[in-house]
Amino acid sequence: MYFNFNRTRRSVACGLILLAMWGLGQNKAKGQIGIEGTRRPMYAGTWYEADPEVLKNQLNQFLAKATPPVDEQSAGILTKTNSPITAPITAIIAPHAGYVYSGQAAAYSYKAVQGKNIKRVFLLAPSHYVAFQGAALPTATTYATPLGDLYVDRDVVSQLQHYPAFKRMPDVHRVEHALEMQLAFIRETLGEVSIVPIVIGTLPSKADVKLTGELLRRYITKDDLVVVSSDFTHFGPRYDYQPFTTNIKENIRKLDGQAYEYISKIDLTGFLEFQERTKDTICGFYPCCVLLSMLDAGTHSTLLKYYTSQDTAQSESDNSVSYLSIAFSGKDWSQPQSIKSDKLSEADKQALLKIARSTLNSYVEKKTVPTLAELGITPSKALLEEKGAFVTLNKHKELRGCIGHIWPLKPLWQSVQENAVSACSVDYRFDSVKPEELKDIEVEISVLYKPRPISGYKEIVLGRDGIVLAKNGKQSVFLPFVAPQFGWTLDETLTQLSKKAGLEPDDWKEGAHFDVFQAEVFEEGKHN
Repeated sequence: MYFNFNRTRRSVACGLILLAMWGLGQNKAKGQIGIEGTRRPMYAGTWYEADPEVLKNQLNQFLAKATPPVDEQSAGILTKTNSPITAPITAIIAPHAGYVYSGQAAAYSYKAVQGKNIKRVFLLAPSHYVAFQGAALPTATTYATPLGDLYVDRDVVSQLQHYPAFKRMPDVHRVEHALEMQLAFIRETLGEVSIVPIVIGTLPSKADVKLTGELLRRYITKDDLVVVSSDFTHFGPRYDYQPFTTNIKENIRKLDGQAYEYISKIDLTGFLEFQERTKDTICGFYPCCVLLSMLDAGTHSTLLKYYTSQDTAQSESDNSVSYLSIAFSGKDWSQPQSIKSDKLSEADKQALLKIARSTLNSYVEKKTVPTLAELGITPSKALLEEKGAFVTLNKHKELRGCIGHIWPLKPLWQSVQENAVSACSVDYRFDSVKPEELKDIEVEISVLYKPRPISGYKEIVLGRDGIVLAKNGKQSVFLPFVAPQFGWTLDETLTQLSKKAGLEPDDWKEGAHFDVFQAEVFEEGKHN
């Protein structure tokens, strides 16, 4: 059984199947979550040992055997020499099946970080039981394990919940084994660190992946570790995935090797295209994508261990699940700087205005979007840079449509083109632009510099700053020129921003999160 999102088949139900394999139905759950309490272990005693001493001994046996170098079996999926680990280790990928299946593989990841100066773990896991889009935050403040409790960083969770991409979803966390199977390893190897457990649902586009990573990245510091919980290829009738019928073990190994090659290159685009092409049933696909979107260029990837369930004593003849242990190192999680790019050249502005105007005319008249080649435009480096942008349509000096991307998630030229289409067709405040209106419409483009968080609204400078207000999963934005255009004070601006977000007029005064950004604005016939 699969949930089907965005035409991409996903093995999100493999956890339900594994529950049946272990004889564990929900009626046998070991514990339940409180809305603001402790999430108790559901799988202790079934998927792993419940007795603390027995579990501790089991984990330590796994860790003792987790010694480099990578063995011949693991190295067989590498297409090049394995990169060595270079301090610091910033992230790991570890599997999450029952410990008799994947515990030894997971131990390699945790052995690599054992004893390191890690104070907090961001734990990203897939959803096996509940279908949703976005990221699910915990409501519990404590995650219990047989080896001791782990406490949630409530401040980070409270900050993240303001963004629409993140929602508190207790039902998702209650039954998710992909989270729980990492907790005992974290407690044993890293001690009483704080955790930020997040379940990643479907992310329909690359932009959604990058936005999730962009927002998470803000809160990750050099003393943090990111743990991605993921098994890899699920092959066989149990998982409804049998893309080949001969040389099965060899072909599974090749498929896992291809997936790892994109991961090792920190190649998000390639990894997304690989999955679309192969439909590979990597249950932690989206958490892996979010990690790739966050890692800095120059990060090293090291394969620590690889095998499949077929290689264990509990193997089934017709089905196979792959387990990879991976470490990422060499670049710490130093906070990224919000660097202001150089201003656009006159040629860049002319090109963007041509893209917006030609796209507007073509879409309104023919519902087609011209290519850059058809427009005779070769994009410069500045137009290929990922930036946010708004396209504003004015008719007789009155607003006729305005849509944009706040975050730098797409190449600038693409952001402008997509928003030109949206501004004329999907701005809910206006009817779609009609062909007879085109001669009276003027195009204005706002190119945004990367938003940065501020500690409070008193830091906002009207006329200079664009403002993003986020609270309780609702969000709204004003471009820098909005407040001066209407002659609003700061209080009036934030009141209007709250109302635009669907909040109460005074909700900006307490508990709201603010980002500010600057913009370079130019319009047809009026740029320098």
